[in-house]
Order: sequence, then C-alpha cells, then structure tokens
Amino acid sequence: MAERQKIAHLLKGNQSGFTLMEVMIAIAIFATFATVFVTGFGYNLIDSGSLKENIILKDLCENKINDIITNPPTLNDALTLTKETKDVEGNTNYQTIVEFKKFLVPDMTKIADKSEDESGDSDEESQQAQLEKRMFTVFKENMEKMIWQVEVTVKNKTSGESFKLDAWIYNTNADVKIGTF
Repeated sequence: MAERQKIAHLLKGNQSGFTLMEVMIAIAIFATFATVFVTGFGYNLIDSGSLKENIILKDLCENKINDIITNPPTLNDALTLTKETKDVEGNTNYQTIVEFKKFLVPDMTKIADKSEDESGDSDEESQQAQLEKRMFTVFKENMEKMIWQVEVTVKNKTSGESFKLDAWIYNTNADVKIGTF
C-alpha cells in the first residue's frame, strides 16, 4: 500500500512543468525578438557597406582635388570644352571625371544703369558712376582670369554610386591688368 500511495502522490503532486500554452507564448516572444535582431543586424551590415563605399569615394575625390590644387594644369578656355574622364590609378573599379569652369561675375552694370536713368545725375555724379563702372569692369575681367572652379566626380563603375566635390583654384599665370581708371 505504501507503494500505491507513493505512485498516487507522484501522479497528483508533480504539476510543476510548463503548459503547452506557456511554451507557445515563450516561442512567439523569442521569435519576435530574434526577427527584430536579425533584421536590425542586416540593416547595419548594409549601412556599413554603404558607408565604407562613401568613405572610399570621398577619399578618392579629395585626393584628386588636392592633386589638382598642388599641380594645377595650364588654365585656358580649352579646359572648359570637355570633361576629363579617367580610371583611378591602381583601381579600375573607380573613375574620376574632372570639369573646369571659369568664374563668372554677374554683370552688375545693368542694375546700376537702371538706377542712373531714374535719377537726374549731375556731371560729378555721372563721372563718379562712370569711374565705378570702369572699376567694376576691370575687377570683373581680372577675377574671371584669376579664379577657376574645378569639379571632381568619382564614380564606382560597378555600383554606380558617385561623390562630387568642387573647389576654387587660382590661376598663377593670369594676365591681370591694373591700370588707371
């Protein structure tokens, strides 16, 4: 009889395990957290790869700009006609596109001419306006000879991603005219 009581006690008293519902809830919670973790990890990997590519493009672009600034070409109107496209030295997956542009100062004399027509200027004011106009013209001509813009674009040929930088360069061979006004 003692043995029967032991067996009955074991059958009645051993109810400390998990029910099927509790196990299903635990699995659902775990699956949700695992899905969120794996998805977030995947996005981080994609973003890291994209960031690495952007850093490489930026570095190649900065190197090309620095090379142009330290060793500028002869700046003339022929440079503005075409873009120079070359593969990056040592890495044919990337190419650089270099474009030179002349610095253009807007024609402010047209604005000044309108204001002169509206007011009745005396001879002294008219001479002053002509002097200012001549000074502006000389300034405009000199600035357009001295300052150039260079635009460098580095492109990954396989992914199509690109990075662009602009810089101003000084034309050391510019024929600047400073004279009497």
